[in-house]
Amino acid sequence: MLEIIYQDEHLVAINKPHGLLVHRSSIAQDADETALQLLRDQIGMTVYPAHRLDRKTGGILLFSLDKATDQKTQQMFQDKKMDKRYLALLRGFCLKREL
Repeated sequence: MLEIIYQDEHLVAINKPHGLLVHRSSIAQDADETALQLLRDQIGMTVYPAHRLDRKTGGILLFSLDKATDQKTQQMFQDKKMDKRYLALLRGFCLKREL
């Protein structure tokens, strides 16, 4: 079961674990499950991914719950009114290289 961290009548945000695809892809045919499929089955609604995260990346993934909201969120990403940011957590040593 996916961890839902936010949901209203238009949007749902989940904590996507690393290793899970957002949706089916021809380049990753080995995947049995996707976030889209799991979330759809979990909440019993059609969901539209607002963006993607790489398979090996975990983090917050936003879905729209209707086509109109999907179109609005896609337009907001395209117009740079909404973006996604990455925060990296490192374990071990990080070497600073001089250029």
